[in-house]
Amino acid sequence: MAIPIRVGQSGQSKSVTKVNRKTQDPRLWLGILFIVTAMVIGQIVVSGASSRVPALTLNSNIAQGALIRESDVSPVQVSVPSTENLISISSEVVGKVASTDLFVGDLVSIHSISNGFATDARTVSVPIRAGHLPQIRPGEKVDVWMTPSLDGVALPGPASLIIPNAVISTAPEFIDEGMDTSVTVLISQDQVQVLVQAMRDGIIDIVSIPVTGNES
Repeated sequence: MAIPIRVGQSGQSKSVTKVNRKTQDPRLWLGILFIVTAMVIGQIVVSGASSRVPALTLNSNIAQGALIRESDVSPVQVSVPSTENLISISSEVVGKVASTDLFVGDLVSIHSISNGFATDARTVSVPIRAGHLPQIRPGEKVDVWMTPSLDGVALPGPASLIIPNAVISTAPEFIDEGMDTSVTVLISQDQVQVLVQAMRDGIIDIVSIPVTGNES
Protein backbone atom coordinates (compact mmCIF):
# COMPACT_ATOMS: atom_id res chain seq x y z
CA MET A 1 0.00 0.00 0.00
CA ALA A 2 1.34 3.42 -1.03
CA ILE A 3 1.82 5.95 1.69
CA PRO A 4 1.08 9.56 0.56
CA ILE A 5 3.79 12.02 1.36
CA ARG A 6 3.05 15.77 1.57
CA VAL A 7 6.02 17.93 0.82
CA GLY A 8 6.33 21.69 1.32
CA GLN A 9 3.06 22.32 3.10
CA SER A 10 4.75 23.15 6.36
CA GLY A 11 7.13 25.67 4.73
CA GLN A 12 4.29 27.24 2.70
CA SER A 13 2.22 27.67 5.82
CA LYS A 14 5.05 29.43 7.54
CA SER A 15 5.46 31.84 4.57
CA VAL A 16 1.76 32.70 4.54
CA THR A 17 1.90 33.33 8.28
CA LYS A 18 4.86 35.69 7.85
CA VAL A 19 3.09 37.66 5.08
CA ASN A 20 -0.05 38.00 7.17
CA ARG A 21 2.00 39.31 10.08
CA LYS A 22 3.66 41.91 7.84
CA THR A 23 0.38 43.12 6.38
CA GLN A 24 -1.07 43.40 9.86
CA ASP A 25 1.92 45.36 11.19
CA PRO A 26 0.56 48.85 12.10
CA ARG A 27 3.96 50.41 11.36
CA LEU A 28 3.55 49.50 7.68
CA TRP A 29 0.17 51.24 7.41
CA LEU A 30 1.47 54.22 9.38
CA GLY A 31 4.32 54.63 6.89
CA ILE A 32 1.92 54.44 3.94
CA LEU A 33 -0.30 57.04 5.62
CA PHE A 34 2.66 59.41 6.02
CA ILE A 35 3.60 59.02 2.36
CA VAL A 36 0.05 59.68 1.13
CA THR A 37 -0.29 62.70 3.44
CA ALA A 38 3.00 64.16 2.18
CA MET A 39 1.87 63.72 -1.43
CA VAL A 40 -1.43 65.49 -0.76
CA ILE A 41 0.25 68.40 1.05
CA GLY A 42 2.81 68.74 -1.74
CA GLN A 43 0.07 68.87 -4.35
CA ILE A 44 -1.75 71.58 -2.40
CA VAL A 45 1.43 73.66 -2.10
CA VAL A 46 2.23 73.33 -5.80
CA SER A 47 -1.33 74.25 -6.77
CA GLY A 48 -1.24 77.32 -4.53
CA ALA A 49 2.10 78.45 -5.93
CA SER A 50 0.88 78.15 -9.50
CA SER A 51 -2.23 80.23 -8.83
CA ARG A 52 -1.63 83.59 -10.51
CA VAL A 53 -3.75 86.76 -10.71
CA PRO A 54 -3.72 89.77 -13.06
CA ALA A 55 -1.94 92.97 -11.96
CA LEU A 56 -0.12 96.02 -13.33
CA THR A 57 3.63 96.54 -13.13
CA LEU A 58 5.63 99.72 -13.71
CA ASN A 59 7.91 100.06 -16.75
CA SER A 60 9.64 103.21 -15.49
CA ASN A 61 10.45 105.10 -12.32
CA ILE A 62 7.81 107.64 -11.33
CA ALA A 63 8.39 110.31 -8.73
CA GLN A 64 5.75 111.30 -6.23
CA GLY A 65 3.40 113.83 -7.82
CA ALA A 66 4.09 112.78 -11.41
CA LEU A 67 1.35 111.82 -13.85
CA ILE A 68 1.16 108.12 -14.78
CA ARG A 69 1.02 107.53 -18.55
CA GLU A 70 -0.16 104.50 -20.50
CA SER A 71 3.41 103.58 -21.43
CA ASP A 72 4.38 103.49 -17.74
CA VAL A 73 2.39 100.33 -16.92
CA SER A 74 2.04 96.81 -18.32
CA PRO A 75 -0.33 93.94 -17.42
CA VAL A 76 1.26 90.91 -15.76
CA GLN A 77 0.26 87.68 -14.05
CA VAL A 78 1.65 87.39 -10.51
CA SER A 79 1.52 85.08 -7.53
CA VAL A 80 1.41 87.09 -4.30
CA PRO A 81 0.09 86.39 -0.78
CA SER A 82 -2.50 89.19 -0.91
CA THR A 83 -4.17 90.73 -3.96
CA GLU A 84 -6.73 92.84 -2.11
CA ASN A 85 -5.21 96.25 -2.97
CA LEU A 86 -3.71 95.50 -6.39
CA ILE A 87 -4.99 97.23 -9.54
CA SER A 88 -5.20 95.15 -12.72
CA ILE A 89 -6.92 97.52 -15.16
CA SER A 90 -4.71 100.16 -16.82
CA SER A 91 -7.59 102.62 -17.31
CA GLU A 92 -7.85 102.90 -13.52
CA VAL A 93 -4.22 104.10 -13.34
CA VAL A 94 -3.46 106.12 -16.48
CA GLY A 95 -3.96 109.83 -15.86
CA LYS A 96 -3.67 109.46 -12.10
CA VAL A 97 -0.84 110.86 -9.98
CA ALA A 98 1.75 108.84 -8.08
CA SER A 99 1.12 109.30 -4.37
CA THR A 100 4.63 108.08 -3.51
CA ASP A 101 7.90 107.37 -5.32
CA LEU A 102 7.41 104.33 -7.57
CA PHE A 103 10.08 102.20 -9.24
CA VAL A 104 10.43 99.83 -12.17
CA GLY A 105 8.91 96.44 -11.38
CA ASP A 106 6.62 97.69 -8.59
CA LEU A 107 3.04 96.44 -8.64
CA VAL A 108 0.47 99.23 -8.72
CA SER A 109 -1.91 99.30 -5.76
CA ILE A 110 -4.67 101.64 -4.66
CA HIS A 111 -2.16 103.19 -2.25
CA SER A 112 0.23 104.05 -5.12
CA ILE A 113 -2.02 106.59 -6.84
CA SER A 114 -4.20 109.60 -6.18
CA ASN A 115 -6.80 111.39 -8.27
CA GLY A 116 -5.01 114.68 -8.75
CA PHE A 117 -2.07 116.95 -8.12
CA ALA A 118 -1.43 118.60 -4.79
CA THR A 119 -3.33 121.85 -4.50
CA ASP A 120 -0.07 123.86 -4.48
CA ALA A 121 1.55 122.03 -7.42
CA ARG A 122 2.56 124.07 -10.47
CA THR A 123 4.14 123.17 -13.81
CA VAL A 124 6.80 125.49 -15.24
CA SER A 125 8.54 125.31 -18.62
CA VAL A 126 12.31 125.61 -18.27
CA PRO A 127 14.62 126.51 -21.20
CA ILE A 128 17.73 124.36 -21.48
CA ARG A 129 20.74 125.27 -23.59
CA ALA A 130 22.08 122.91 -26.23
CA GLY A 131 24.06 120.03 -24.78
CA HIS A 132 22.91 120.69 -21.20
CA LEU A 133 19.96 118.27 -20.95
CA PRO A 134 20.67 114.78 -19.59
CA GLN A 135 18.68 111.72 -20.62
CA ILE A 136 15.52 112.02 -18.52
CA ARG A 137 11.95 110.82 -18.72
CA PRO A 138 8.66 112.18 -17.37
CA GLY A 139 8.16 111.08 -13.80
CA GLU A 140 11.83 111.27 -12.82
CA LYS A 141 13.28 113.57 -10.17
CA VAL A 142 15.88 116.25 -10.92
CA ASP A 143 17.73 119.06 -9.19
CA VAL A 144 17.46 122.51 -10.78
CA TRP A 145 20.66 124.61 -10.78
CA MET A 146 21.24 128.19 -11.84
CA THR A 147 24.51 129.82 -12.96
CA PRO A 148 24.38 133.63 -12.97
CA SER A 149 25.30 135.22 -16.32
CA LEU A 150 26.27 138.66 -17.59
CA ASP A 151 22.91 138.86 -19.34
CA GLY A 152 20.98 138.54 -16.10
CA VAL A 153 20.36 140.85 -13.19
CA ALA A 154 22.52 138.92 -10.75
CA LEU A 155 26.30 139.27 -10.80
CA PRO A 156 28.26 136.40 -12.33
CA GLY A 157 29.15 133.79 -9.78
CA PRO A 158 29.25 130.06 -9.01
CA ALA A 159 26.29 127.81 -9.79
CA SER A 160 23.81 127.16 -7.00
CA LEU A 161 21.08 124.63 -6.34
CA ILE A 162 17.78 126.51 -6.43
CA ILE A 163 15.18 123.69 -6.42
CA PRO A 164 15.95 120.17 -5.25
CA ASN A 165 13.81 117.14 -6.13
CA ALA A 166 11.70 118.72 -8.85
CA VAL A 167 9.62 116.28 -10.91
CA ILE A 168 9.87 116.15 -14.70
CA SER A 169 6.37 116.59 -16.10
CA THR A 170 7.25 116.53 -19.81
CA ALA A 171 10.53 116.05 -21.65
CA PRO A 172 11.47 115.74 -25.33
CA GLU A 173 11.63 112.16 -26.61
CA PHE A 174 14.57 113.04 -28.87
CA ILE A 175 17.38 115.34 -27.77
CA ASP A 176 19.42 117.18 -30.42
CA GLU A 177 22.73 118.04 -28.74
CA GLY A 178 23.14 121.00 -31.08
CA MET A 179 19.82 122.72 -30.32
CA ASP A 180 18.30 124.49 -27.36
CA THR A 181 15.27 122.74 -25.87
CA SER A 182 12.99 122.86 -22.83
CA VAL A 183 11.40 120.66 -20.20
CA THR A 184 8.41 121.11 -17.94
CA VAL A 185 8.91 120.59 -14.23
CA LEU A 186 6.41 120.09 -11.46
CA ILE A 187 7.18 122.22 -8.38
CA SER A 188 5.36 123.67 -5.42
CA GLN A 189 3.74 127.09 -5.63
CA ASP A 190 6.27 128.72 -3.31
CA GLN A 191 9.13 127.65 -5.62
CA VAL A 192 7.71 129.29 -8.72
CA GLN A 193 9.11 132.75 -8.01
CA VAL A 194 12.58 131.35 -7.34
CA LEU A 195 12.61 129.44 -10.64
CA VAL A 196 11.16 132.20 -12.78
CA GLN A 197 13.62 134.74 -11.34
CA ALA A 198 16.51 132.32 -11.90
CA MET A 199 15.57 131.98 -15.57
CA ARG A 200 15.92 135.76 -15.88
CA ASP A 201 19.19 135.98 -13.96
CA GLY A 202 21.22 133.15 -15.43
CA ILE A 203 21.48 129.77 -17.11
CA ILE A 204 19.39 126.84 -15.89
CA ASP A 205 20.74 123.30 -15.71
CA ILE A 206 18.81 120.14 -14.92
CA VAL A 207 20.70 117.44 -12.98
CA SER A 208 19.24 113.93 -12.95
CA ILE A 209 18.91 112.28 -9.54
CA PRO A 210 20.03 108.63 -9.48
CA VAL A 211 17.35 106.13 -8.56
CA THR A 212 17.73 104.77 -5.02
CA GLY A 213 14.80 102.33 -5.02
CA ASN A 214 14.75 98.67 -6.08
CA GLU A 215 14.81 98.10 -9.81
CA SER A 216 14.16 94.86 -11.57
